[in-house]
Amino acid sequence: MPTIGAGRCAKAALALLLVLTLSACVSQSCGPAPAPAPGLAAFYSALGELENGTRTRAVSILHLGDSHIAADRFSGDLAARFQVRFGDGGRGHFPPAEPFPYFARQGYEVSASEGWHIANSQRPDAPGPFGLTGIRAQSGSAADFMRLAARAGAFSSFAVDVWGAPEGGSFQLFLDGEEAGIFSSKGHGLIRVALKGGMASRAELRPMGDGPVTVLGWGSAPAARGVLYEAQGIPGARLSILERWDEDVLRAELEALKPDLIILDYGTNEGFDDALSPVQYKRLLGQTLRRLGEWAPGASLAVIGARSGARLPSYLKTGAERRTYPCVPLALNEKAKYPALLAQESPVLARWHAPPSLGAVRAAQEEAAAAEGAFFWNAATAMAAGEGAACAIHTWVLAEPPLAYSDHVHLTPAGAERLAARFWEALMGPYEAAQCRARGAGNALF
Repeated sequence: MPTIGAGRCAKAALALLLVLTLSACVSQSCGPAPAPAPGLAAFYSALGELENGTRTRAVSILHLGDSHIAADRFSGDLAARFQVRFGDGGRGHFPPAEPFPYFARQGYEVSASEGWHIANSQRPDAPGPFGLTGIRAQSGSAADFMRLAARAGAFSSFAVDVWGAPEGGSFQLFLDGEEAGIFSSKGHGLIRVALKGGMASRAELRPMGDGPVTVLGWGSAPAARGVLYEAQGIPGARLSILERWDEDVLRAELEALKPDLIILDYGTNEGFDDALSPVQYKRLLGQTLRRLGEWAPGASLAVIGARSGARLPSYLKTGAERRTYPCVPLALNEKAKYPALLAQESPVLARWHAPPSLGAVRAAQEEAAAAEGAFFWNAATAMAAGEGAACAIHTWVLAEPPLAYSDHVHLTPAGAERLAARFWEALMGPYEAAQCRARGAGNALF
């Protein structure tokens, strides 16, 4: 991947200030030691090196997923926890322009003119290639722009990935309103424009009008310290979306990012597919984990099992009355006859219930993760908190304040924050306990 360097970024901005209360261990009492988390040794080692000062670059986390991640609630809450605990290494790359409705990234604002042609890899007929963002934006008009701004804090370095083509045009980059350079997208394959040094809180990209410019992603390049938390989510996405991303682009972007942890957070959309084959899904997940292990050999791999979700058959949807239906898991005989019951619009299914494929997807995820040595976390079990996972989402919908929306799929900000706290404890509990004991003994464990 060609890299174009440029001068210093613009003037410094205020550092990002996140107010978040995290539990801290004390040397006198470290509490009970959680069981070791399988598959996370490389990630823990990277964090330990960051803490003891022997690491000279940020620890990088890459979180890939569906609509749960697209709005950056769960992932944004995790990013805040990591960056308060270990330092702010940035949020990595963003999709170009305004990629789809409801896109958000905590602490940032994105805007773009309407002239950009957006291609989303969620569509099977969308023109590629695609990188880790799964989005590409193209324009050849000098009237178009895309903007990215940090509400607080700044980019310590900045990078733009464009797709080089013989007819590619040039573009301007502005940092804090000052021109940082004019760059060309003429070439072949992925081109990275990297600007290092200094600080900037606002970035703007404008085509020069001399040919099409195709942007695959832009944002923070890895910093020297802290944790970089890059989250890429697309509404409606399934794990299979990675099959539509270009392997050469992925390899180059992963080499630049050098992730220490890759989190796969899919399964909801597969779980609502009544024709899904769990066997084929398990095979695909295993293949994906192996490919990521090959392309990012220094990374630990993690799989988040599909969250709790429920369906009310469409023939029963009656506005506000949806809330009055109870949630009762499907019986074995109902699962066996499920397609026929739906086709018959059977009153037997007149309640909220987890689709039959959802639990099967979760089981396939756990089995594939175990087979490939990846860390697995069951989000539905974490949501259940001692109750049945199949209807945990219904309990969250009815909670005050609500922890999930009435669609029985998506979490409210409060619900996402609660689930992020539980994932943090599962992911980081063993690390914190081990570090606490090492500090008490006067040693650095990692």
